[in-house]
Amino acid sequence: MNTLVSTTTRKVLVLLYGTLFMLLVALLAWLHNAQMAGLKQDTWSKLGGVTGTLASQVDGSRITRLLETYDSRGMLIKNTQDAWYYVLHESLRRSATVAGLEAPLRILAYDPFKRELQVVVTSDEQPELRAPYTGDPAGLVTTYLGSRSTTTERTVVRNTIATFSPVIDADAQVVGVVIAEHPLAELVAAARQRLWRNIAAMVVVFSAIGFFLFRRVGRLVERDTEAFSDLQRRHHDVTDSIAYAGKIQGAVIPRPELYRELFDDFFLINRPKDVVSGDFNWYHRISDHECFVAAADCTGHGLPGAMMATIGCSLLNELVMQHPHIGPAELLARLNARMIATLHQSEKHRGNGDGMDIGLCRVDRRRREILFAGAFRPLYWMNNGKLNIINGDRKPIGGNHHDPQREFTEHRLAYHEGDRIYLFSDGYVDQLGGPDRRRFMTRRLNEVMVANERLPMSLQAEALERAFLEWKGDNEQVDDICVLGIAV
Repeated sequence: MNTLVSTTTRKVLVLLYGTLFMLLVALLAWLHNAQMAGLKQDTWSKLGGVTGTLASQVDGSRITRLLETYDSRGMLIKNTQDAWYYVLHESLRRSATVAGLEAPLRILAYDPFKRELQVVVTSDEQPELRAPYTGDPAGLVTTYLGSRSTTTERTVVRNTIATFSPVIDADAQVVGVVIAEHPLAELVAAARQRLWRNIAAMVVVFSAIGFFLFRRVGRLVERDTEAFSDLQRRHHDVTDSIAYAGKIQGAVIPRPELYRELFDDFFLINRPKDVVSGDFNWYHRISDHECFVAAADCTGHGLPGAMMATIGCSLLNELVMQHPHIGPAELLARLNARMIATLHQSEKHRGNGDGMDIGLCRVDRRRREILFAGAFRPLYWMNNGKLNIINGDRKPIGGNHHDPQREFTEHRLAYHEGDRIYLFSDGYVDQLGGPDRRRFMTRRLNEVMVANERLPMSLQAEALERAFLEWKGDNEQVDDICVLGIAV
């Protein structure tokens, strides 16, 4: 078991550690993406502030004059060659220096004749007037100028993050844009540097939590695993004990094949709620033509009910062996007295209600006579297609809620060939189910009995089983069930 506990503990700890690792990796990925998004936002804000300020200060007419004055490349070779160019260049240079930009600031305009985006002014020392602009955002800027938008735009194109703002002339026409660019690789490098710092911090946290898991949680898991293993062992022992109790009960309670000694057609439905049952059927042959048959319902179900059933069946066998010619009413009275004595249900222990309900018949095949007595259980007698219900006395066998000296009523029935009798516990009619989760009730049982009374006993059993299962549906079985049917 120690090996099992150790293996289970390692599996749990590895699972916890793996889950923690995945959570930390997910957290690192989220932090990295959030920091990258934050760096982009900060860069856009800085670049947008620069381009927006410059665009508002630049006179668009100067851009137009420069393009009209210098209509081809290479005409302007120095910053000081043209006063208007120099003023614009200095404005761009100062802004780039103050903002700490690495990429040059530029003013761009679109040449409709050459159909290309051109540089007008740059913050670099070397003029680029009329030089084609081939930066990553070139396509977006061209589209922007064609739309005549007047809002500052920001974008990430391939390896560049950029913002551009419109330059407007006196006629409120967009004649160009001021564009500021920043290499995306620098942002990626900065984000990666922060990522490594976060990874280092996470390693420390991961190690600390891992140490805690292996030192603290590991012990808790090991104790719980040992407790669970012990519980499993106990459960296995209890299950084995119940299974063995079922074998003992099966040896005590009569086998269904014994009914064939006197009856050609019969059925027995035995559905325990658990492995063993508190309900039992009983058969005892007295002579070549006489026998006792019964169906009993003991207090409780499962193992306690099975113990009561074993006691009840043993007492019945003992009493009939001692008094083979006794009637069912007298037999129940003697069984009650023996049950009270066996379970020590004296007056000073009032409240002990352990006992049984039982329907008991003595069948005489030669005289075609049935003697019946019942303790809280009825006899169903199907005579000429009519269902007759003979109720037992409202007194149990055993328990000290009633007078210990109990007498039971004996009913004498003269039956005909083809008649059937039925004895059963209350588990069948007490089953919850149907659309409103109510009890099956005796009314429905009577309807099933009458509807199938002409069928052979085996088919009647199938009809009863089918009606029960359809009513039960997905609900749990509430009690043990025993139904005995005999064609007398």
